[in-house]
Amino acid sequence: MAKNLIDWAAGQHAWVSDSLRRIAMAADHVIGDEDVETILANVRAAAREAVANDGDLRPLDTSHLGSISTDSRRTILAQLGPVENIDRLAGDQRLRIAAEGITLVYGENGSGKSGYTRIAKRLCRSLSVDQLRGNVFATASGPMRVEVRYRVGDDEVQTLDWDPATPPPSVLRQISVFDSHNARLYVDGDNRIAYLPQELAILEHHGDVCRRIAQSLNDEEKILAGRLKVPLPAGYTAGTEVSILLARLASTSTTLPSEELLRQLGSLSKTELLDLATLESELATDPIAQAATRKRANAVLKRVEEVFGDLGNALSNAVGKRLQDARQELAAAVTAERLAATSSFADEPMANVGGPAWRILFEAARAFATGDGEAAPARLPEAAGDLCLLCLEPLSSAGAERLTRFNDFVSGEASRRADRGRDGLKTLVETIGKIAIPAIDVVEESLSGYRELGDTRQDLATRILALLAEFGALRTALLDEAATSLPAAPDTAKIIAEIAQERRTLETEALALQQDAAHSAGLDAKRARLANLKDRVKLGHDLETMLQRLRDLAEKKVLTDCLAQVATRPVSNQITALRKELVTEALEKRIIDEIDTLDLAHLPFKVSDSSSSGQNLFSVGLKGAGKIRNNQILSEGEQRALALACFLAEIGGNDPRYGIIVDDPVSSLDHLRLRKVARRLVAEAQKGRQVIVFTHNLVFFNEMVSEAARAGDTAPVIKTVVSKTVADGFGIVRENSEPWVADLNARIAKLRDRVKGLGVITDFDTDEYRRHVKDFYSDLRETWERAVEEVVLAKTVVRFVPDVMTGRLKEVTVTDEDYRTIYFAMKRASERSGHDMSAGRGIPQPSPCEMAEDVKALDEFRLDYNKRRKLTSAAREALEGPRVATLL
Repeated sequence: MAKNLIDWAAGQHAWVSDSLRRIAMAADHVIGDEDVETILANVRAAAREAVANDGDLRPLDTSHLGSISTDSRRTILAQLGPVENIDRLAGDQRLRIAAEGITLVYGENGSGKSGYTRIAKRLCRSLSVDQLRGNVFATASGPMRVEVRYRVGDDEVQTLDWDPATPPPSVLRQISVFDSHNARLYVDGDNRIAYLPQELAILEHHGDVCRRIAQSLNDEEKILAGRLKVPLPAGYTAGTEVSILLARLASTSTTLPSEELLRQLGSLSKTELLDLATLESELATDPIAQAATRKRANAVLKRVEEVFGDLGNALSNAVGKRLQDARQELAAAVTAERLAATSSFADEPMANVGGPAWRILFEAARAFATGDGEAAPARLPEAAGDLCLLCLEPLSSAGAERLTRFNDFVSGEASRRADRGRDGLKTLVETIGKIAIPAIDVVEESLSGYRELGDTRQDLATRILALLAEFGALRTALLDEAATSLPAAPDTAKIIAEIAQERRTLETEALALQQDAAHSAGLDAKRARLANLKDRVKLGHDLETMLQRLRDLAEKKVLTDCLAQVATRPVSNQITALRKELVTEALEKRIIDEIDTLDLAHLPFKVSDSSSSGQNLFSVGLKGAGKIRNNQILSEGEQRALALACFLAEIGGNDPRYGIIVDDPVSSLDHLRLRKVARRLVAEAQKGRQVIVFTHNLVFFNEMVSEAARAGDTAPVIKTVVSKTVADGFGIVRENSEPWVADLNARIAKLRDRVKGLGVITDFDTDEYRRHVKDFYSDLRETWERAVEEVVLAKTVVRFVPDVMTGRLKEVTVTDEDYRTIYFAMKRASERSGHDMSAGRGIPQPSPCEMAEDVKALDEFRLDYNKRRKLTSAAREALEGPRVATLL
């Protein structure tokens, strides 16, 4: 049996239990950056075995698990829109959503319905997220915005002017979205279990915290690794007290020396300094001492050889050429940018708009527009009425036009080229600035013993120092923006070859001296004493470098321990153990139940679950299918039904807090499963969930309405239609409305209303009026088609209904006059709607009065035909029985 959360936490570091407590008490179990920083400090303190940074390590207990955070209450999505600059959606529309029951949204393909779904996927929880785009057919558009209204618990409805570049409120993740993209993930991918018991939810959020901390620690470790790659100063004698101690300054060392010990060894007393001078005098001609001097010099020269090789590559003539080219390219780009600014801002009331100082202000405004750590918007608010990010006053029309030009300038090719030039040059300059050139006085001190070995070696040492000075001057010149020309890079090949030869000579000399040396216990002791004192003097010169390496190694050990502490494997193991008790069995049962409900029981499915990086995952596959993906075996309809079953199972059982948004759930489904899906979604609404359904399938729309009607008061419905018109654009929202294709009487009424709305127009030769006329006659033509189906054929055959009502044929009769009326009415409507027309015909635009007459003709035909239908039906009823015999 798995440990409960409190017992498991008691066996972890104290910071873990404190982290779990913070998460348990946080709104929606999501803690802020300040808490994460405190937890990170506590992790570091545990690694250093120190007291917690905030002095407030409090363990998790049952009282924390019993607390209900405010944001764990039910969240209701109340409205999407108005929308600005997303897809081609009209900007003045509001898609309002019912707080209880079902919001049923119908929209034909290309109506703009999917635009609202994509917005919902960015706002709410979704396995896949779609990128929101502006109008790709427009040459320019402003920033994207969505007005979002939502309610948490019994609070007042909140209104948010949401920028898709910023994170949405976390409470909206209580609402899950299902669409065709997510369906594929449910069928073929491992999916996160979204809604979990409290203990598992807290653990999963703790796993998220651990991953965030690990990322921060890894970033620090990369910086530290770069410093640790730099070699330490060379020239120490093997076997001395100092060299043995310095050998412990390595990443592989299990015990680091103390700072106090390094300082003690690097500092000589007066007695020790006097002893050093005496020993140097006594052993001035000693072969072993002379050999040691050559070995130290050899080690220093080896390091110098490596440095010159690195500097020759890092500060080569090719690097200087790249830097000059980058500066010239930037100068040309800045000139072009300045010309573009002069052209764009010639009439501005202040000079230098578009210049460097102005650009600093613009970038500061962009940074101000975002929160910490968020991406800056590409464009500043530029619509009239938006708040200016500098003066915080609403923009006038002139100010809005000016901000639009500012945005266009910054996003234009000239500015982008200049930005690329600045970024490229900055990278080059930063790289050159990071090149380490050893301090000349340090190198000079390291070579002091070598310089005493003769005039030739004094000369080489002098040339080494001079070459280092040349590289220093070259780096300074490279970094000087005002430099008009650059000195040539020093040629290191000759001196590197000379140093290599000198090292071989020194090695040979040291070996010969050692072979010629006499040995006695007293003499060897003096030699060891002299070598040790000389190394201690050198350590004093190198002390700050050695102390920094000690601190870096100590910090690396702390980071390594911290990363081990925040590893998510223990969290995943505990999640696995708890999930098997709290989730797996119930989740598997829900999935199997959903599969049965959607008529997939004939397929042998198995449910698998796992934990990875502190997250809960599940998948559903076919038994015996090996590694073959579901989509290679199941039909499209079966895949969609399986995905919907998984979605409904993992959103949390009977918990009404978690709303659902479903977009076209019945694609490729047969009529029987289509009805089952409608019944299933209505059942979710009956539990108290907020259910939002988008569909372009009229049969499914009608099935949803029928099932909701059957459920009665437990599943109220609001019917909304999203449509597209030439006059108004995409995403036009009509509430409490039937789809246009659904009802003849409603169509005629709406056509009359539209004609009334056009009655105020007197100029019939405008583009706007022509668009209204085209929309009107397109709908009138479709309405005549509906009249044939509903009135003339008496719904014997109805689109979107699978049955053929043969019994209604008794009401059907078509006269020549009926044919004539329909033919010419359709002809007139077709000429003025969506069909191409010869430009030479020049048919004048109809007036609203003529349009009203066309609607009247349709309505009169409907009324007249319905009267005749009754007579026809009565006459044909007599044919259904036997002829009555005559009595004598």
